[in-house]
Amino acid sequence: MNFSRLSLVPRRVYAELDYARHMPQSYVNRMKRTVPRKVYDNRFGAPKIVRYYVHPDDYVPNPEGRPWEQKPLQDAVSRENTYHSHLLHNKFHDFEHKRIKPIPAEKWTIFPGDTVQIMVGKDKNKQGVVARVLRETNSIFVDGLHTKLEKENAELKTYGIPPSYRWVECRLDPLKNEVQLVDPNDKEPCTASWILNEAKTEWIRVSDRTGYEIPMPNQAYVTYEYVSPSDYIEVEGKDTTSLQVLKRTYTPKLSLVEDQLAEELGIKEDRVPRPTYWY
Repeated sequence: MNFSRLSLVPRRVYAELDYARHMPQSYVNRMKRTVPRKVYDNRFGAPKIVRYYVHPDDYVPNPEGRPWEQKPLQDAVSRENTYHSHLLHNKFHDFEHKRIKPIPAEKWTIFPGDTVQIMVGKDKNKQGVVARVLRETNSIFVDGLHTKLEKENAELKTYGIPPSYRWVECRLDPLKNEVQLVDPNDKEPCTASWILNEAKTEWIRVSDRTGYEIPMPNQAYVTYEYVSPSDYIEVEGKDTTSLQVLKRTYTPKLSLVEDQLAEELGIKEDRVPRPTYWY
């Protein structure tokens, strides 16, 4: 007799770490403006026509922020107005296809809170802490480094109010080796990869140069709901408690649904069903 051997590989938990991991996908799509605006169906057998706010093929991720932030949302609304203006005037609208190929989640190794070294620009060879990460566009922002001077409130100049300026972090692309992790063993830049630990129970991040383990920072587990999973407080009356979620409320039985309902409601059936024949 031949038996198939099933290898139990631990789940790649690190691939799911993201600030917006608990945000509803419907909300994210609304902020991207890639939801249907009008659906023309009931066309006597013809396929339905879907008219979007912004066509999904026309959506381009913004490398400077999340879809619900002010600047990316303004760009999405502007693209939406251009898209519908071309539709109303029967003009050709060229879709902006994605130009950035994101790094697979299984190969992503840099997270918020990591110590990294900048390899390009005016702050080359300087080390800092990662402030935020945008996996969709391979963007990494280092706190206080690789910055540019940006003007604010420029439209208030017409009212006699001088504009203000601030330093803004610019994106760094790990795919182009613009930023690298710092090996905690010798404080030098390195690349990293994911391997299983000796017990084969967990994925760990190690340096490709020294083989030294690079621990995950606490900031990598922060989401918009909590700072750490252990400190999360369930809101009574709004959240479904973990005890209720894990409670087993269904027991399978070899009976029909009607029979189960009759048993729970105390209904006794005295009628005998007529015999049926199959030919």
